[in-house]
Amino acid sequence: MGVTMVTNRRRVLAAGSLVAVALVGAGCASPKGGGGSASNVNSVYTDKGRIGEASQLKPITEFCGTTPLKVALADGTGDNAWRKTARAEFEDEAAKCPNLTVMPYSDAQNNPQKAISDIKALVAQGANAIVVFPDAGQALLPTLKEAYQAGVAVVPWTANPGGTPGTDYTTFVGHNTINDGHTWARWTCQHLGDAGGNVLVLGGTPGNTQSTTEIKGVEDEFASNPACGKAKLLNEPGKPIDTDWNPAQTQRVVSGLLTKYPRIDAIISDSGDGSVGGLRAFTAAGRKLPLWTANDNNGFACQWQQIHGQQADFNVVTVSSRTWLVRLALRKAVASKENIADNEPDIVNIPVYEDSFDQAKQPKCEASLPASAILSAQLPPAKFKTIYN
Repeated sequence: MGVTMVTNRRRVLAAGSLVAVALVGAGCASPKGGGGSASNVNSVYTDKGRIGEASQLKPITEFCGTTPLKVALADGTGDNAWRKTARAEFEDEAAKCPNLTVMPYSDAQNNPQKAISDIKALVAQGANAIVVFPDAGQALLPTLKEAYQAGVAVVPWTANPGGTPGTDYTTFVGHNTINDGHTWARWTCQHLGDAGGNVLVLGGTPGNTQSTTEIKGVEDEFASNPACGKAKLLNEPGKPIDTDWNPAQTQRVVSGLLTKYPRIDAIISDSGDGSVGGLRAFTAAGRKLPLWTANDNNGFACQWQQIHGQQADFNVVTVSSRTWLVRLALRKAVASKENIADNEPDIVNIPVYEDSFDQAKQPKCEASLPASAILSAQLPPAKFKTIYN
């Protein structure tokens, strides 16, 4: 799919509303009540905010107000494609409000002390609203609270710094990772069919909360969905297999799994980038590719296209990599400073982005963009050509 076609499909998905997502990144809390179903999720609340659907999200023009505001994005690290994409989304969203001035981007370069000093500097320079990716976790909480008590709208997103919304910061914006597990497991069981099969769940860094909450959703789905009757999880209970979300490490890990298990029918992974390494392991071993789940990633889509041409029954599903969640975080911050009620959900269930079984959602490779490109981003076509330089 060319960039223009990607953008058109994205606009169809977002018709009538903007789409944004994310909850648990490294160090985030799991939602109480789990993923929930479409019928009851709108009434479910977590200790971090209200869970809802992408269809409930709104354009920022409803929250711009008229008061001139200085807005800033304070990042824990900005050296990868995901963060570069999120920065572009933040700036694109802010540009839709003529009263917003975007302050210089802040990159803490994975240094907690720099992250603290960056936020303090933004407050000193007159920031009215700061969206924060708190990679430093709870170490950042006192600084967030200090800024919030100084009258700044502070919205951490994706990574949970701890603390309490409304006391330590304005609100927390994220995606429902347990629901991701349900989504991937439901798709896997559906397409394994009555024969069932052996399933492995791959995670990221050891003990990270994202992967451990995702496998909770997977296990819940396997326990409750009759379609999963003959599907068998090979993982130890509650333990995803660590890959560090790194393609080379994933390739090594999956190579070992192929030696250990003569039959693997499905891989549930939460990383499109890492999954590229897993696919290489299967190919190098001459093993038939199983069903595969991931977050969307251009390189993963390109690999699917290449392999699918040789193995027509190799199928994948992805959910969005959710860089557009930063737009929701900005809306929450702006609405707070403009004293405009924003009843959008804080925690959003991510819809399926690609599904090789669905002709309308076939994974498409954009050869003009790097493998790390995230095509589910809500960006104009021309912007994709510039953000990965």
